[in-house]
Amino acid sequence: MSKAAPSEHVTAAGQAGVHESDEADEAGGNVTLGGSSARPHLTVTDTNTTPKTPDETAQLRDELHRRLARLERQNRWIKLSSVLFLVIAILFAARDLVPPDTIVRQTLMESKELKLLDNDGQPRLFLRMYSRVPVLQLLDANGKPRMSLGLRFDDTPFLDLSDKSGSTRASIQLGPSGEPMIELFDENGESSTRIR
Repeated sequence: MSKAAPSEHVTAAGQAGVHESDEADEAGGNVTLGGSSARPHLTVTDTNTTPKTPDETAQLRDELHRRLARLERQNRWIKLSSVLFLVIAILFAARDLVPPDTIVRQTLMESKELKLLDNDGQPRLFLRMYSRVPVLQLLDANGKPRMSLGLRFDDTPFLDLSDKSGSTRASIQLGPSGEPMIELFDENGESSTRIR
């Protein structure tokens, strides 16, 4: 052991003093203040947490990653909560700022054509005007009309059923004077049966 330079320490009475008998333990990294046995002494242990082995280094790195991930999760939740709170506050403020008579509610929609699409984006229903008469058509997956419902040019109603090629095979309609009629067609589109 070698003599350390005089160091300042606190005695038992609480006064600061300088003693040459203070010793440093170079091997263990401990410093003992106050070498006299008559006074109490204070031992300071080296608190350096530098890892000594690769396993300790890996454990320290994993611990740091866990802590960093936890902090990032907390930060994301704080940001999300703040944005959500801000949006809710804006909605409540806007509701109170906009007079009720400026909100327009419409139950009427005007259009010349309405088209409904399936999940693949293919049209499956048309509601439209054909030369001044309304027609509703249901289409199959290939885009062929399979059922048509509407009015003819003389304003008589009809219901047409079509095959896979789109040709009308059956028609139910009312005549100009209101008489019902059912008409069946062959695969060439020629009328095969008519019931009045």
